[in-house]
Amino acid sequence: MKKLLIMMMVSCLMMLCSVGFAADDHKALGKQQQVAERIMDAFDGEPVPLYAQVSAGFSANMKKAVTEEAFAELQKQVKQKFGTMKEAKFFTFQRFDQADRVTYIASFTKEKIVSMIFAFDKQNKLVDFAFTPVQQPEAKK
Repeated sequence: MKKLLIMMMVSCLMMLCSVGFAADDHKALGKQQQVAERIMDAFDGEPVPLYAQVSAGFSANMKKAVTEEAFAELQKQVKQKFGTMKEAKFFTFQRFDQADRVTYIASFTKEKIVSMIFAFDKQNKLVDFAFTPVQQPEAKK
């Protein structure tokens, strides 16, 4: 009986510790998702957010690389290649030592499945992003 009680206590302590380690993750994820969703809003039709709203979550280097003109060109290229975004669903959140990665899976009018990856620094500022079409395996006949 004592062994069972001790095992239950150890199990409970381990669960509490694991919850404590993940306490800050949800705060970072929430901030990063807001930035990613603002960028995705620029590709899903109307209303398109202003560049100032979208770039508020960019790192300093990202603001230099993606100016207002470059972002407008990016919107044209995405619309040309993928079409208009129909839906986007959160897929993964990965934490690394120096950066975090948030991934969404989106569906566009011209491309069925697109992986949208956003990389953030530890200050929750966007440092990079990529949109990649996902090729589906062909069905066997």
